[in-house]
Amino acid sequence: MGKTGNVRENKEHRLPGQNSPTEKRRSAPFRCAGVSHVLANDIDLKLNSALGERYKSEAQRVRVISEAWTERNVFCCSCGGVLARGQNNARVLDFTCMKCHNDFELKSTRGTFSNKLPDGAFETMMARLRDVSSPDFFFLTYDSKSSYVTNFFAVPTYFLDQTVIEKRKPLSPQARRAGWVGCNIVMNRIPEAGRVFYVRNREVLKRSDIIERWRRTAFLQHEPDLEARGWTLEILRIIQSLNVREFTLQRMYDFETQLKRRFPRNNFVRPKIRQQLQVLRDAGLIAFEGRGRYSANFDGSFERSRQSDMHGRG
Repeated sequence: MGKTGNVRENKEHRLPGQNSPTEKRRSAPFRCAGVSHVLANDIDLKLNSALGERYKSEAQRVRVISEAWTERNVFCCSCGGVLARGQNNARVLDFTCMKCHNDFELKSTRGTFSNKLPDGAFETMMARLRDVSSPDFFFLTYDSKSSYVTNFFAVPTYFLDQTVIEKRKPLSPQARRAGWVGCNIVMNRIPEAGRVFYVRNREVLKRSDIIERWRRTAFLQHEPDLEARGWTLEILRIIQSLNVREFTLQRMYDFETQLKRRFPRNNFVRPKIRQQLQVLRDAGLIAFEGRGRYSANFDGSFERSRQSDMHGRG
């Protein structure tokens, strides 16, 4: 797990003919401490607890064990490429993809994550959100009795906005870092569409489904403006809060006041709602059913079934 809150300099190291960071998510090859060997859908949920025996600190044991498991089992959800582990002193960065150079920071815990996950410095995290080339997140939970991974999922940094990051109170004058202001990641503010599971409740998902689900939200990484991204995320949260597969445009209008409070500078909330529904429709995250009716498709099952029907008719 990297030292959350510290952001690497976004320097551009381009080779002749190499794409820019906006064309290819990451720009620089990476000196790795280790390389993931997972090349197929062969995720083994068992952790090697023996790796942590020589460490006294619980945090160090969790870090060593979870990083070793990730290196051995996880592939890049952006392209399916092999992951390389970072040096021990790498800030924020834990893994990078050797193919597309996408970077990831790993966070692990036994049991389940609390709703508020402590992170690093608040201002540094906010700067990180404004930089779409910042590392994305891996989240791992495990059962300490059986030493099995229970959940493992990725979250793109562009799925985090101001409402996901909670500012903590400054440290007291008596503290070693007096005045330092940290932050929490509010986990239940991350939309379900932004959680790309490899393992869910000990069930290993298909490699192709993992990569497909990641790519369906990749359009957000090309939106550098936090408020514009925030609109899409807020609409996703509202749809998720309805807790139904099908919903109506009129039902979305019921949240007009809430959205106006969230985005006070926007005086045309209803047209913005319609625009965002079109954005989500184009991305395949929702489907238009006609006459102001929509259906949620966050897991891609609707799109896959439609493709299957089309092939069957063909």
